[in-house]
Amino acid sequence: MRSIQLLPTLILAALLVAGCATAPAPAPATAPATAPATAPGAAGAAVRPVAAAPTSPAAAPAPSRPASGAPIPGTPPPAPPVAPPAPGTPPAHAVVIKDAKKIEGLLTLWQKDEKVWIELKPDQLGKAYFLSPKISHGIGEAGIFGGTMIGRWGRYGRSQLVEFQRVHNQVRLMAVNTEYVAAAGSPEARAVAAAFSPSLLSSTVVASQPHPESKAILVEANPLFLGDLLGLGIGLQTTFRQGYGLDPRHTSFTSVRGSADQVVFNVQAHFATGSIASAMPGAPPGAPVPSVPRSIPDARSMFIGLYYAITKLPETPMAKRAADQRVGYFSTPVYDFSSDLGRSARQGMVNRWRLEKKDPAAAVSEPVKPIEFHVDRSVPVKYRESVKAGILAWNAAFERVGFKDAIKVTVQADDSTVETLDVGIASVRWITTRQPQFGGIGPSQVDPRSGEILDADILIDAANTRSLRSLRSRVFNAGEAIDWDARLQSGAAHKAADLAAGHGHGGGAACTYASHAAEQLGYALDVLAARGDIAPDSAEAERFVQEWVKDVVLHEVGHTLGLRHNFRSSRAYSLAQLADPVFTAANGIAGSVMDYPRINLPPSGVPFERHGSPFGAALGPYDHWAIEFGYKPLAPADEVAELQRIAARSSEPQLAFGTDEDNSLGIDPESLHSDLGDDPIAFAKLRFDIAREMFKRQETRQLDPADDWSMLRRTLRYAVLDATGAAGVLARQIGGVRTLRDHAGSGRDPLQPVPGALQRAALETLANGVLASDSFRVSAALQRKLAPDYLDRGESFLAGEAAQPTDFTVAGMVLDMQRALLNQLMGDGIATRILDSQGKVDDPAAAFRLSELHSRLSKVVWSELAARSDISAQRRELQRDHANRLASLLLRPSMGPRADARSLVRVEATGLLKQIQRAVKAPALSAEARAHLGETAELLGQALSAKVVRPAV
Repeated sequence: MRSIQLLPTLILAALLVAGCATAPAPAPATAPATAPATAPGAAGAAVRPVAAAPTSPAAAPAPSRPASGAPIPGTPPPAPPVAPPAPGTPPAHAVVIKDAKKIEGLLTLWQKDEKVWIELKPDQLGKAYFLSPKISHGIGEAGIFGGTMIGRWGRYGRSQLVEFQRVHNQVRLMAVNTEYVAAAGSPEARAVAAAFSPSLLSSTVVASQPHPESKAILVEANPLFLGDLLGLGIGLQTTFRQGYGLDPRHTSFTSVRGSADQVVFNVQAHFATGSIASAMPGAPPGAPVPSVPRSIPDARSMFIGLYYAITKLPETPMAKRAADQRVGYFSTPVYDFSSDLGRSARQGMVNRWRLEKKDPAAAVSEPVKPIEFHVDRSVPVKYRESVKAGILAWNAAFERVGFKDAIKVTVQADDSTVETLDVGIASVRWITTRQPQFGGIGPSQVDPRSGEILDADILIDAANTRSLRSLRSRVFNAGEAIDWDARLQSGAAHKAADLAAGHGHGGGAACTYASHAAEQLGYALDVLAARGDIAPDSAEAERFVQEWVKDVVLHEVGHTLGLRHNFRSSRAYSLAQLADPVFTAANGIAGSVMDYPRINLPPSGVPFERHGSPFGAALGPYDHWAIEFGYKPLAPADEVAELQRIAARSSEPQLAFGTDEDNSLGIDPESLHSDLGDDPIAFAKLRFDIAREMFKRQETRQLDPADDWSMLRRTLRYAVLDATGAAGVLARQIGGVRTLRDHAGSGRDPLQPVPGALQRAALETLANGVLASDSFRVSAALQRKLAPDYLDRGESFLAGEAAQPTDFTVAGMVLDMQRALLNQLMGDGIATRILDSQGKVDDPAAAFRLSELHSRLSKVVWSELAARSDISAQRRELQRDHANRLASLLLRPSMGPRADARSLVRVEATGLLKQIQRAVKAPALSAEARAHLGETAELLGQALSAKVVRPAV
């Protein structure tokens, strides 16, 4: 290093002595004589020692060299002086890296203070690398969680191929467009190149002249990685409606490191806004309202840790495996224009890990490289064995397809130097959030050339385990609005609460399974505690929590293996099988752990020890079958035929598959959340019975003197939410169409309307269990005990958040559920499907008819008219809602419904008006009820007599 340190002095002395403006002719610069043997901060990976760079031949000493600067005997002679660059050209390689620390790795890095340079050789320009971005440190809300895989615009799990491309004196970090391809060198490839653009992620200038030997150039990494590379500022602006943006002055590298396969840039990014916006006075209802993060000391400023790894791609891409609609895998899309023979250029490649047998001839062999999961040291010690068990349970499926110990687990020691964020290290991490957001997610990152999964990081939200034994109302705050329509549509589905518009598997619906399971566990513990079967702080309650952890890990590991949700698998078993503890211990409670089944609760009077498992403790038959499709080693010549043979088994009842879009579209009565068992009517009746049991038990429940009254409120709330989920299962039967993913050879029709008898049974159960006048009532004495959690309310109020109201009306919750049910059953979509389904059944006389639906709803909602009895306030609200819907359908007919739907609404409104006119004189009516009937009669009369401009039919 001494020769380089003396260069400025030597050059200046030479110029002064020579008395001229020209410098001596430059000689090739040399690299530092020595460098650190290991990369600073390397996570347990040894880095090869850096050999001393070869030196140039000795040169004559520079004029006027001080005697004190004479070479020390036995040391290499100093390098000749380096001339300053010509105007407009970068300095020499050696000048830029003077006093910088060398970091060996996939790409050579140099660091000096806050500056980092990347050394790019000619063969590294234009070469594809794998860019893996993640959040290393978050803010505990808004989807910004430490340990999260995240990509551009905040999508979870997003990764991409990048290239360094030089354009004159600029080097660009380009995102390669891998989705559109054609055979290399073909005319189609030229057409693709001309049609689709790559994207610029960031750019920097060339910082040095080429190295005289390696010809490598230096580029400054700061402009490449210290900008808002992922567009997080946009996500923060959208989430909070504040002017957040990246603050470059306070954004810097915290560390950089390298290994043979990757280089890592850790960034501390500062996002800030100069002012905080507030809601505009007089804003219309429903208008977006600015908010602020509550988890940071000052809402104007936040630091987010970002992890960027540039990784070597597999030399040989993994063999692709074509996706099949009958088996639920995440897939990597590619549009291949090499041939125009296919129906579409779009192809899907199954996302999967590369597993190859050490001994291809053996029936069962260890893999060349197993899938290795690291249980991060952030996971609490008491849950590590459950986490480990949830991971290793998948080995049973891999052994059936010929792999022994396909998955291995390492529990990270406290003093481990392994960085579990690194690419290639699958991990399970524990995160803490201000409030539960998603429970758990299992994103992965894949090689877009082949669908090979290169990395996966599972996150589990500690908030779901922290309070599961008591579950204070913060988890489900009574002051927050409940989307009852969404709960009915999906069977109590949770909405995504993350920045991503999709799940961390490269798209699709967000996974809220852990939150779903936590809600179910909380309800189960309340039910069992109310029955006296279990104490909240007992060993049995701890076992329930441990089972929840294992169940969540089973589900999320399935995602990291490539599997999508399977919401049809909860229909795999009968209620009798689910009640058998031996059966459920061996088979779980659903055909797949990738479903969101209801927790398996025993009926009243049955001890939980003698009932089936509450959670899906074991892989189901679908899980084994799906792993066979994705991972079974197949000879290339046999692969197409063998995959077709495997997928053709999809018609077997226990292998049925339906996923997020099947649930979200709201048509299929089997592909939905929160059901359980093959008999939806029996399931719903059981859950209604348990909810009513909880209502009844609260009337006489004796609380411990140390307990606060909010426990009663929480239990009733749980019961109504669970009943709502069961009502959603029944509502999906009415007008439902079973949608099967079969191919033509299965012998089954792909679209099958729900049998009329089942629709009638579902409607009758809803009428009696939800819409009847005696549904979910509580006594006046119990209502006086439903106090809020004052500590939680105070915290929320002082933080400016939605706080629990003092008054808590069970009737209001039930009314909200009933209104949501009417909204769904009286909607245009169901009316259209019921009318269309009459033409899809062989016996039209057996088909369920729209007239039946309208008639039964009117009869149960207005049951007091036939009984000539008084009408309570809650019932008046529901009846008014029903009448308003009829009037709205009469006055504002849309283009959607068929003509028969509009005609039937008129008939129903006319009949109801006549009943009201007869009943309004009943002596049992209160003044309020009589006024209510008079107003409703006027509303229907005006709607029926109004002149309406009807759309052409």
